[in-house]
Amino acid sequence: MAAIDYSVYFVTDSGMIPEGSSLVEQVRRAVAGGATIVQLREKDTETRDFIERARAVHAITKAAGVPLLINDRLDVALAIDAEGVHIGQDDIDVPTARRLLGPGKVVGLSVTYVHEAEAAYAAGVDYIGVGTVYNTATKTPKHAPIGLAGLRAILAYLAPLPRYLPAVAIGSMNPTNTRMVVHQTAVGARRLDGVAVVSAIMASREPEAVVRDLLAQVKVPPHWAQPAPARQASDAVLAAGALTAAVRRTTPLVHNIINRVVTNFAANADLAVGASPIMTENVPEFGDISSIPSAGLLLNMGFATDDMVDMYLSAVREYNVRQRPVVYDPVGAGASALRRAAVKKLLDRGHYDVIKGNEGEIFSVAGQASAMRGVDSTSAAPLEARVAVVKALAAQEKTVVAMTGAEDVISDGATTYVVRNGHSLLADITGSGCSLGSIVVGYVAVAQTDALLATLAAVLHYTIAGERAAAGAGVRGPGTFVPAFLDELYLVSKESAAGDLAWLGAARVELVK
Repeated sequence: MAAIDYSVYFVTDSGMIPEGSSLVEQVRRAVAGGATIVQLREKDTETRDFIERARAVHAITKAAGVPLLINDRLDVALAIDAEGVHIGQDDIDVPTARRLLGPGKVVGLSVTYVHEAEAAYAAGVDYIGVGTVYNTATKTPKHAPIGLAGLRAILAYLAPLPRYLPAVAIGSMNPTNTRMVVHQTAVGARRLDGVAVVSAIMASREPEAVVRDLLAQVKVPPHWAQPAPARQASDAVLAAGALTAAVRRTTPLVHNIINRVVTNFAANADLAVGASPIMTENVPEFGDISSIPSAGLLLNMGFATDDMVDMYLSAVREYNVRQRPVVYDPVGAGASALRRAAVKKLLDRGHYDVIKGNEGEIFSVAGQASAMRGVDSTSAAPLEARVAVVKALAAQEKTVVAMTGAEDVISDGATTYVVRNGHSLLADITGSGCSLGSIVVGYVAVAQTDALLATLAAVLHYTIAGERAAAGAGVRGPGTFVPAFLDELYLVSKESAAGDLAWLGAARVELVK
């Protein structure tokens, strides 16, 4: 049999057919839209009816050159000469299925854990369905959802194997998460081969359009799936100056979901650098706001209750679907079990162009031990250790990670900068890190595909403005520092817009290995 394209693996469910349609019609339209493989799953259908439906569906798929697999039922697969079967862990064993089906037929197997993938490989299956990734309405999972981390673990096992074993993600896959799941879980060059989709296609009145959307998400990597061009430190600094001017010229919209203690300060900081802030947690607005071409989202985890996390995810989903930038600030990530659980859920359900936090927060997000007192970090790891954690997290999440501190470490997993600018007074005011995250959003919204440069530019703007403010006349402490700092954010922006980049002479940036 020719190589199979598993990109959009359509699984049927007769209980989801929209009014006015039929099983055969939904299959026909899905195949017309480009579904690359079809699995007929009829759990509650008598054998005779199952065979009749299978024959009708097979007539469509065979004419289109699309393989049809039968879920569990080898007798039905044999009766209609289907291209193969998909079986579960508790179904017939793989060697028996192979013997009964005969040569040239496809045998796929559901797996959840690495040891099951190992057994599937040893048994010689043709592909594996990996999941359940997320909770699904189509069936009750026997195991807890494995999320992105579970997918990565199995892909890490598959990557070095001498025989290539295709893998598709199973479990609540749809057009809102396919791009993220497929491309964010890649381990090196090894990625998922596709997604198994049920309700998003089966229940749709426009299945062709859904399939086309899914195909594009699987086959076309998003910009964040590849590292940005590497720049020497001096070149990056010059590019940062040009981007600072572009932010004021473009006036990006910064949607802040932020700790309410710092909304005023963050809004003023946005205005000072030339961005336009909006503060809203109103879910019905998220779709409209994220549709604005210059918009970006700051998700600042000020609260970690279930209802707030659900609201955060609603916002992330809207921005991810439209490929608008999202910056995640995991405030106090390691401070409590509640926050650690919130971080895990947020990382599992969304993609973030930038993850920005202090040392304790970034260590916690990376699954490393960290010391936190409330939302403040009390860790003090050597620079070499901080660089290693930042690079590894950035590579894993396909993002840019910025760890703030005495030295700011910024990496996309391939290129890493250390910034030695800033002033201690920045640590003595409420909302310093929060407002930096807000400014990063504006920069990423303008830079679009180069979140690494955008983050570096925003950090330089912020930290050098802090140095200039602290050195100004009349600054005696935090109270007098804040207005002076806002002034310097504004002045650096205006100078850059006028072509005066002298402020970059203060930049202390190092490219590190």
